[in-house]
Amino acid sequence: MVYETFQTKVTDALQSQLGEHYKLMLHKVPKNNGMVLDGLSIMKKNNGPSPTIYLNSYYERYLEGIPFASIVKEILQIYEENSSFVYPDFSILNDFSLLKEKVVYKLIHTASNEDLLSDMPHIAYLDLSIVFYLFLEKNEYGQMTALIHNDHMKTWNTSLEELYHLASVNTPRLLPPELKSMSEVMKSIAKEHLGRDYREEFIDDLLSAPVVSPLYVLTNSSGICGACAILYPDKLKNFADLLEKDLVILPSSIHEVLLIPYEDKLSFDQLTEMVSHINRAEVPVEDRLSDQVYYYSRTLGSVTFAGTVSPSHLAS
Repeated sequence: MVYETFQTKVTDALQSQLGEHYKLMLHKVPKNNGMVLDGLSIMKKNNGPSPTIYLNSYYERYLEGIPFASIVKEILQIYEENSSFVYPDFSILNDFSLLKEKVVYKLIHTASNEDLLSDMPHIAYLDLSIVFYLFLEKNEYGQMTALIHNDHMKTWNTSLEELYHLASVNTPRLLPPELKSMSEVMKSIAKEHLGRDYREEFIDDLLSAPVVSPLYVLTNSSGICGACAILYPDKLKNFADLLEKDLVILPSSIHEVLLIPYEDKLSFDQLTEMVSHINRAEVPVEDRLSDQVYYYSRTLGSVTFAGTVSPSHLAS
């Protein structure tokens, strides 16, 4: 069964089980790094919006031998478990005064998101871009967010500078940083974000490699889009001062970065090769941040590309 037929059959099967009081809609959903996923929305007529269920991974499972009926049953179960999600009042999207405390930021790779960035306010940061979104709601079902586009800027009569100022205050407040060093925590994070692509033996090999020891994981309290914690005021500075070391920053994914206290024995070339390998072998395309390795210098008080750091700044 080709993918397009699979989508149609899933939609028809769900419609048959749910009945005429439900409306099902397939739509394309742009994601990070140029990924476009196929979302299925299941809406009860006269009700508000519903969670989007992505069909791409279900098709892969179907090709691996999972029975079609089992897939339909699982999708229906996911919908039923999330159908009671209480959505915020979307009318507030027209009143910026009610949204200012909800503006936050995240980091994405610039070159991989040119089309997305063309319609979004953003600020260049190394090979990355700071983009903005609304942190609307968080409850037991998850969190609801909305990317900020250029049209929003016009409607709200706001500026890029104001967005950045608001996000710089709100993001650490709404999504406080988490910095941990235990290997068990890293394994837990990898399992959560890599799902069925997680490989226990690969993470064990990574943790045992002397080139990346000791290793610290920096993310936020939700574990989602937490790589931007490197932007939080004084977060890197305070940690580097505590260790009395400069920091090497490995972009594990858009969700977290790995921090290594700088030592002379570290090879930036080897670390860059390792990051690139992990991105290709372990990190889903939509979660990749960068193949670059970064360096926080206590002397400069800023982050630069590791390969461009002056030797005079490699000692603190």
